Amino acid sequence: MRLFTALLLASIAATSSCFAQEEKDSKPVTNSTNGLGEVYIVHLTEFRLKKSVDESVSTKEILKSLEGMKDNGEIEVIETIRLSALPTYESMVQIGKKATVTVGVMRAPGGGQNRTMQQQAIGTMVRVTAEPSDGKTRLKLSYEASRFEGEGTNESPPDTKTFQINTTLLLERSKTVLVGGSSADSSTFLAVSIH
Repeated sequence: MRLFTALLLASIAATSSCFAQEEKDSKPVTNSTNGLGEVYIVHLTEFRLKKSVDESVSTKEILKSLEGMKDNGEIEVIETIRLSALPTYESMVQIGKKATVTVGVMRAPGGGQNRTMQQQAIGTMVRVTAEPSDGKTRLKLSYEASRFEGEGTNESPPDTKTFQINTTLLLERSKTVLVGGSSADSSTFLAVSIH
């Protein structure tokens, strides 16, 4: 009987040890990187307002009204990028494609046409370097995006719209700021936050 009890206790101890190991292994990953410092998650969103914003409206007022504009369909999110970054190291992401577009048409003597085609690169490139600075985060940001605007014709390519920002910001964690924008045809803005 003593042998049976000892084996039962040993079995329970081994099972408890297994469950403790599983719990230890299933803990969520933290933002620590074994001596390299914290991992930053940089969140960028490019969006377009369907109507122009008056120059007198402050960036804080724009940020406050974004949720309401989104619910009312007054805002179009063009692209959202999340990028991990180690302190003081540059991180980069490039998302895009090469599209074949017509750049010209020549009339052939027999009545036919010869199209001149060209590859055109479009997309987004983001480079960030983040580092701690007096309880905040200094973020060096380079954002460049190019997209087709409208449709091309049988004889010419579509227009390409570009949006480029190079800046250094001092950010508070989880607080979104407007980095820049344009109020040309429709208001285009870039919002950034760091987590």
